[in-house]
Amino acid sequence: MKDISRDLTRRLLSDRKLTQLVVVALVVFLSFSILVPDLFLTPRNFISMAFQIPEIALLALGVMLAMLTAGIDLSVVSMSNLAALSTAYLLVTQVTEGGGNVYVWIVIAIVIGIVVGLISGLANGAIIAGIGVTPILATLATLTLYNGIAVGIRNGQSIIGLPPEFTAIGNGSFLGIPIPMIILLVAGIGVALYINKTGLGMQSVLVGANQEAATYSAIGVKKVLLMTYTLSGGLSALAGLIIASRSASANPDYGASYVLLAIVIVVLGGVNPYGGFGTVTGVILATAVLQMVASGFNALRFSQFFYQLAQGFVLIAVMILNTYVDKRRLKAKKDKAPQES
Repeated sequence: MKDISRDLTRRLLSDRKLTQLVVVALVVFLSFSILVPDLFLTPRNFISMAFQIPEIALLALGVMLAMLTAGIDLSVVSMSNLAALSTAYLLVTQVTEGGGNVYVWIVIAIVIGIVVGLISGLANGAIIAGIGVTPILATLATLTLYNGIAVGIRNGQSIIGLPPEFTAIGNGSFLGIPIPMIILLVAGIGVALYINKTGLGMQSVLVGANQEAATYSAIGVKKVLLMTYTLSGGLSALAGLIIASRSASANPDYGASYVLLAIVIVVLGGVNPYGGFGTVTGVILATAVLQMVASGFNALRFSQFFYQLAQGFVLIAVMILNTYVDKRRLKAKKDKAPQES
């Protein structure tokens, strides 16, 4: 067991960006622990963060998958809302109003919600891989489309009155661990296994590293992109189900700012915006860091607008830092090469 822990620690520390993120996490934690210890260092605050982290982390994992292929998925929140509305509509009509078997319909509604997310993601992949539309333009268009569908179906109105058996998923705990956090950890392990242990997952990294070379090799780029965006849709749907169960409602335009937040998390988590590299650990840790910042700002009674300003600042600062460090490393390699020859 000690050998496994030592090997895991060595691997984590070998990732420069992940090591930087760990340092940032410690600085944020210590800063708010000193500034507002009575509000920040409380079990209630950490439990609250554990319930809030999963929904945005799942959206960020979807963005990460797209970014690994040198793309991006701007429609994650719209797919999330569409899946949540589908699930909520079934539960309200078949359980709350129809009196159907609550547990049977919860399972059916969850499956339908995830399928809606998968189909939405597949449509993104088809537009990008099949037609050849640039990912940022394709997902910007589907963001508007899916949001329009969600708003149009409900005339902009939310669905409320979800059964308590469903809301227990987003607000309950198992063995003292919030159920949304358990869902996130299972999904995170699944994404990590997909990236590192499956053919399509490893090919997605290669596509992001050099898509032109991948096109002329044996790698099925279109198949990789289709799977990537389909999985992104599935993760978005899972986030939407957690959001709906936590709030006991589904809103057609919920979380408009979550797209920027998910991108900030992915970049802060060490994912290369140009594709080819990223870790699930980094994304989840980055989500925890920004959630600590949000909780700390709330404890300090800072405005929510100030937190959005901080998000933009973090995104710019991290990208500048990563670009500067990467250039320094590349220059060091070039200077070292003539000496070795």
